[in-house]
Amino acid sequence: MIFKNALFFSVAVFISRILGYIRDAVFAYYFGVSYLSDAFFIAWRLPNTLRRLLGEGGLNASFVPIYGELYKKDKELSNRFFSGIFWYLAFINMIIITFVILFAPYVVKTIAPGITNPLALEKASLFIRFLIVNQMFFSINALLMGALNVKGIFFRSAFTQAIFNMSMIFFIIVLQDKIGIFSAIIGALIGGVSQVLFLFSKALKLDIKLSFYFEWNDYIKTFFKRLIPALLGFGIAQLSFFVDTFLASMLGKGVISYMYYANRLFQLPIGLMSVGLANALLSSLSVGEDKTKRTSEAIAVISLLTIPASFGLFVLSKDIINTLYHHGLFNEKDALNTAHVLAVLSLGITFFSWQKILSSAFFANKDTLSPSLSTLIGVLVEGISGYTFAFLLHFSFIGLAMGTVLSGLSSFLFLMWRSKGEFIDLKMLTSSCLKALAGALLMCVFILYFKRFVPYPWLKIVIFIPAGALVYLMSLFLLKEPFFISIFKSLKRKIMI
Repeated sequence: MIFKNALFFSVAVFISRILGYIRDAVFAYYFGVSYLSDAFFIAWRLPNTLRRLLGEGGLNASFVPIYGELYKKDKELSNRFFSGIFWYLAFINMIIITFVILFAPYVVKTIAPGITNPLALEKASLFIRFLIVNQMFFSINALLMGALNVKGIFFRSAFTQAIFNMSMIFFIIVLQDKIGIFSAIIGALIGGVSQVLFLFSKALKLDIKLSFYFEWNDYIKTFFKRLIPALLGFGIAQLSFFVDTFLASMLGKGVISYMYYANRLFQLPIGLMSVGLANALLSSLSVGEDKTKRTSEAIAVISLLTIPASFGLFVLSKDIINTLYHHGLFNEKDALNTAHVLAVLSLGITFFSWQKILSSAFFANKDTLSPSLSTLIGVLVEGISGYTFAFLLHFSFIGLAMGTVLSGLSSFLFLMWRSKGEFIDLKMLTSSCLKALAGALLMCVFILYFKRFVPYPWLKIVIFIPAGALVYLMSLFLLKEPFFISIFKSLKRKIMI
């Protein structure tokens, strides 16, 4: 059931991410890389970070285990718990939104102190006053996602991001010639509202009721006790994005935009594979499934999926960036710089995916401190190594990407040490990784040799993503990788039936 739920979640995420790249391509086409795009991405950084913090990150890690436990015992009690958390979060978000609106210029200077262009600072301060309002919608949306996931609804909850992306695409195309970059802001705000309405309609059908419930009971107290260390962990994790923005703002115009576009593609396999599996794992472990067995299986499967994705993204990074973004005001230099960042970031996909899966096991075990400490270590490593590579060793923005990769690796290694072997079968992980590496290397050799005969970047992507995947799968079959063989046999039986 866990892998079935993860599959539904991943399909919805895949659709959402494809629309997300269309959204980014539309944005890049009309607005390119300029002080305006940098200002927008600076302003977007805060609500996007808070979404992960008071949204599907820290919030769900604390909410889902308690809600799942209550739902099994008493549905009415689970509804009261849901309502109480809803109103307390609404109050917290109102404070955050009011603060950012009142002190926007100071918030922008804190996020990106290296921005000295007065127009960029002025526009970023203006943009952030509008975009921060979305934090309320993001938080409500995440709460609804958690409740629906416990009830086994994964596709619809993950599909909300697709609705958000469609809204931005539509309003940019329709309104950009009249109001410029404000078309993206309007699209973002309407998209945020649409997400909530989309999930609320499903929640009502499943008898998830919202009432005016404010009692400070033991379950809500427990939620906030767990939320604080979870927020600490996810907050530290989000500092990673601020570290990148902070350092990138000191490297000149356009670097923030390069990092944004590359990071969006870097997050695709993580969001498509590990986030869905991590959410499904958290939900299943919260209702009592075997932790070591399920976590080991999840780690093994995510290794088989992300290692080839990492290698493939590395060898096709330039072609992908040229196909998606090298249009309109997004010029050749912008495309090349973004591709270099993406190539380096791709090396960290598996490390971040492992860290997400293992964190879910800790959260389900009611341990929110260990993931918090792991992310703290990751951010410290990212800040120190990113600064060293970018400024002391003069790798510029490539150095920031290198720091990000080391951050993911250090976070995972800390969790491995902290788990003391409780959650992971190392023999299973080692076997899966070695076979995945062998298959991925063979896939890369195949792509690098044959892609020189194909003239257009878009055609290389169309040909070599499926062809490379086929080479990789054939390699797993020849290596007799147990998970792949079991899936193959299962599919064969269903076809024969």
